[in-house]
Amino acid sequence: MTKFLKLLGAGGLAAVLGLVLFGAVAFAESPPSPPARFVGTVLVDGKPAAPGTTVEAHIGATTCGVGTVFTSGADSRYQLDSPALDPGANPNCGTDGATVTFFVGGKQAKETGTWHNYQLNTVNLTVVTITPTASASATAATPRPPVTGSGVSSDGTGTAVWLYAMLGLGALAFGVGGAAAARKSR
Repeated sequence: MTKFLKLLGAGGLAAVLGLVLFGAVAFAESPPSPPARFVGTVLVDGKPAAPGTTVEAHIGATTCGVGTVFTSGADSRYQLDSPALDPGANPNCGTDGATVTFFVGGKQAKETGTWHNYQLNTVNLTVVTITPTASASATAATPRPPVTGSGVSSDGTGTAVWLYAMLGLGALAFGVGGAAAARKSR
């Protein structure tokens, strides 16, 4: 044992520590890849989305990033980071070129993005929650009563007719008065 201690004392300890550190460095994990950042505007039914509305990025069926809507001037905007693929922490998430689907307030946006972590990804999102057929059927479900032309109109058109008649008579009187004044001046 004394020969071993003498060997360690003569530089052997430095060699053993060097081998241990080299092994630790060789088996150390590399740092994680950076996320892909997505930014843009958010419109819901043609109007700016409400601040605080959730925006989710999905790759396949996996949620790979969540952000919220905020206002910037008159625009509603979002920013979110979608993490890179990490089997332990983020399985099925970002790989270069993966298609990213967006959900705004739980509704799927029309646009998709492409996952790239080496550039800023601008994707302006639009969501339509009102279907044209639903609004057309709602209008058809409540028909207006027929106008018979007798009595006073309940929608105010009778008042408008009298107003236009009075304005027309006033304009006619003004024109006649103007013509009479022009004859007197000759």
